[in-house]
Amino acid sequence: MTKRSIGLAVFAVLFAAVGSASAMSLSSDSTNIVELLQQSNDIVVGRVALVTDGIDANGVPYTEVTLEISESIRGSRIGAYKFRQFGLLKPRLTPDGKRKMMPGPAGFPRYAEGEDLVLFLRPSAAWTGFRMPAGVTQGKFTVAAGRVENEMGNVGLFRDVDLDRSLVTERDKRLLATASGPMNPDAFLSFVRRAVRERWIEDELLTRTDKHGGRVLAPPSELGDADDQTPAEPQFTPNTPSVLQDPNACLLIPRSGR
Repeated sequence: MTKRSIGLAVFAVLFAAVGSASAMSLSSDSTNIVELLQQSNDIVVGRVALVTDGIDANGVPYTEVTLEISESIRGSRIGAYKFRQFGLLKPRLTPDGKRKMMPGPAGFPRYAEGEDLVLFLRPSAAWTGFRMPAGVTQGKFTVAAGRVENEMGNVGLFRDVDLDRSLVTERDKRLLATASGPMNPDAFLSFVRRAVRERWIEDELLTRTDKHGGRVLAPPSELGDADDQTPAEPQFTPNTPSVLQDPNACLLIPRSGR
């Protein structure tokens, strides 16, 4: 199979795969703070410096975000950090002019230069290097004067959450009682910093109480799932695995025709 045909096949599978990520971001069963902490191996504070897009050498469209990181709450990234997600910023023709490539699917995070953000980032997808926030749009928080809010309006962020009573402060009580809407950024960041530093997830001090509860998993960084060495562009080898990894949600998707 030629490199171009591999790229086309991958593009078709990836485009089908992203539907699950889009649906997840629009689900009424919102990803709460416990799951955001569980699923992210990098939690960073920073400003978007640049947003570009393109089509890589394998024919897969991408958006690339350059983030100037001012704080790593989890992980050790600092300074300029680039990551990619599937899809273009706007439609464009392929280099041969024969096909029109469409923007990233509705429901994917959108980034704008100058945005101040808190990002809960999942590990890079092993096969493509693409990266998404945990909970798709729910792990992308925009910070403005006196407020922080994700792209779902913080709906369900503290729903069905239990924090060990010995740890709860007055500011925590206000956060835990928030059903939706913007929150105080200092209170929110303090909560997240303490959760990471004091291992609330790992030690089951912060848990989910509803039907999705159960034993709390350690964050990906503790489980060794992170793939920091994965290059930003997809890499293809002759020994292609029998499954493809969703470029954003890191879910395994069976290959067609096998």
